[in-house]
Amino acid sequence: MNNDKKLYKLLNQLKINTDDYEETSLSDQEKDVLFQSVKSQLNNEFSNPTKASIWKKPVLLIAATLFLTFLGLQTPVGQRVQAAASSFLENFRYTITEALGIEERTTDDTSISVNQVQTIGDAEIKVEDMLIFDDLLLINVLVDLRESLEDYHLGGIENKILSINGKKVTDSMSSYGTTVSEDDAVHNRILVIDLNEDFSMTDNYTIELTLEDLFIIDMKDNTKRDERVPPVEGKATFSVDTARDELQKHTNRYSIDQELSTDLYDYSINNLNTHPLFSFIEITSDNWTDIPFEVIEIRGEDNRGNELIFTQHSYTYIGDENHYTGRLNLSEEDSDITSEQMLESAELHLQFYSAEFPEDVGTLDFTSYGEPITIELNQ
Repeated sequence: MNNDKKLYKLLNQLKINTDDYEETSLSDQEKDVLFQSVKSQLNNEFSNPTKASIWKKPVLLIAATLFLTFLGLQTPVGQRVQAAASSFLENFRYTITEALGIEERTTDDTSISVNQVQTIGDAEIKVEDMLIFDDLLLINVLVDLRESLEDYHLGGIENKILSINGKKVTDSMSSYGTTVSEDDAVHNRILVIDLNEDFSMTDNYTIELTLEDLFIIDMKDNTKRDERVPPVEGKATFSVDTARDELQKHTNRYSIDQELSTDLYDYSINNLNTHPLFSFIEITSDNWTDIPFEVIEIRGEDNRGNELIFTQHSYTYIGDENHYTGRLNLSEEDSDITSEQMLESAELHLQFYSAEFPEDVGTLDFTSYGEPITIELNQ
């Protein structure tokens, strides 16, 4: 892990001419495969047109690539040993921890097992497990295209309808995934849903997820891989009764409540959210704009001297209100310890840093702002 810190330090040595980059819009198919190629978030909200994404910034794209490599989607050696008529997914396991590519954890029950299997056309679909982290609901879905569709690759799920306690969730839902079986027939999708305050305050949940129609890509002919073929039609509905305490097991929030101003904007550092799988610091601003764009980091160490780096992973921006909400995730690639190991720390000693994104060619010149932050864990 320490060796990988060299990659992080190289970022500030990169000279990038931002004029060479054009802003682009992603199709639904490109959004679905983004996590495979770049590896965001959990929370990069493409579907809400009022929200801006950090991916349009080249340096942050490179930083995000490093961060999401840490959350890299891993491929287990899953072998198809059952008869074709039987259900492969019933005995195939691929959890959220594996899907996020997170190093092996010792903490048990980091997610809620669902383990429900249904069919859409000739394809089999399974909800493996789920968890809530802060105001994000993560649902881990597996799709087995099976023998009749062996020459096709899953492009995505056409329609995803989620309701909680009978009320539809209309906030943004993004999905990321890759192939996860040895024969490339099983595909993983992590659905990431922002929960509004109404759902965040709920103690008990009846979660119902309806998935409808799968769009697929022809893999036989390279010239047709950009063409959409008729979807696999059908509908599958999954229902889970659970409690917030179970979904949020091992999740803790520590208040920071620090106000500071940089040369560009004013920020509120709100809280640290921790979990054995990942941890982040949430910050907000009410006078923020994306031009000039400011790159933010929080660095420091724990009481044992382990270096910690929280990097800007995702943000939402409402232009009419100049309101910014950002998540700075603990980068395990660039830190000395994992999120799970950080939970054993007694204190964190942190400092806010920012740098204006260069208009032309140049390096990021970070400056510290605000008072040092001390967070006492396990109190």
